[in-house]
Order: sequence, then C-alpha cells, then structure tokens
Amino acid sequence: MQRVMPYTVNINGSINDHHTDNIRAAINALDLDPLLELEIHIESAGGDPDAARDIFYLLKNHRARTTTITNGKCMSSAVLIFLAADTRVAGKNADFMIHPTSWTLWGMYSFLKTYKSLNSSADLTLTISEVYTIQAQLNTAAKRLIEIEDYTDAIFAERARLTKEQFTNRRSVNTDKHFTPEESLKFGISTKII
Repeated sequence: MQRVMPYTVNINGSINDHHTDNIRAAINALDLDPLLELEIHIESAGGDPDAARDIFYLLKNHRARTTTITNGKCMSSAVLIFLAADTRVAGKNADFMIHPTSWTLWGMYSFLKTYKSLNSSADLTLTISEVYTIQAQLNTAAKRLIEIEDYTDAIFAERARLTKEQFTNRRSVNTDKHFTPEESLKFGISTKII
C-alpha cells in the first residue's frame, strides 16, 4: 500500500483573499495527484468572514481527504475554516473562540470627525441629507450582518454538534465565547485532541 503524503497549507494571521488563493492552489495540486491529502494548519484570530466562507466551501466540496490542525488561536472566522475538514485536530493549547457578528462602517468616523472639527462650537447636528446617508449605511450594515450570521449559523449547524439555535444563543451573549480543546470535542468543533 502506498503512503499518502499530505499537502500542507498554513493559515496564519488575519484571514483574507490571499488565503483563499492558497487553498485554491492546493486543491489544484490535489487534482493532479489523487494520493495527496490536504492538511491545513491554522493559527488565526479571524478576519474576513467571506474569505473564510469561501475557503470552507472549497475544502468541503473537494473530494480529497482534509485535516485541519490548530494548537493555538482558532478564532472567529478561522473556526469556519477549521470546521470544513473531515478530521479536525485540536492541540492541547488550542483556543477556539466565537463571538457576536460584527462589521465595520468605514468612513463614518472620518465623516463625523470632519464635521465636528468644522463645527467645533456646535453639537453634532446633521442635515436631513446627512441623516439619510448615515441611515442608508446603517441599513446596509444591518443587512450584511444578517447575511454573515445566516451563513455562519448554517455552517455551525451542519458541522458541529450545536443546533442553529444553540449556536445563536451561545454567540448572542455580546461577549467572546472561548472553547477549550475538550469543549471543542464535546460540541463537535474538533473531532480529535492530540
């Protein structure tokens, strides 16, 4: 019997489209050699949830055997990537974390800071047009948060031993929820502890 060699990818730092490209390249290599397996080492506090979702589906939908391994931080959107693998290994120092969904409104701070500096003696009174602009940005942000929550909840419900309701309830406390390696095994985040 021929030994299967893993193709290894490291996901470190803030998750972004660069990591998606690395996973896509690894999958292309796997297509050339059916004896390869994919091993992903994760050390990340999270990052772009859309990039993590894309990586999740790339890994989940590929035919190769996949293993994710962490012995440190696997937080926020990094947990989505971790959940994609067939075998999910938590080291004794693994620290998993989920939290309420958040999204930043870029530009709001600059707008308000500029407005206040131009009108330093005035309180923060806005024109109707400015209020509508801010309202539109907030509506967009709210829709985006719901979209991210929906796919995150669905992934957890599918891959972990938490129902969508349990996951939503555990995450909705407005605080970070950390899981030890033992807790990650109990709730189906990891499949094995080393």
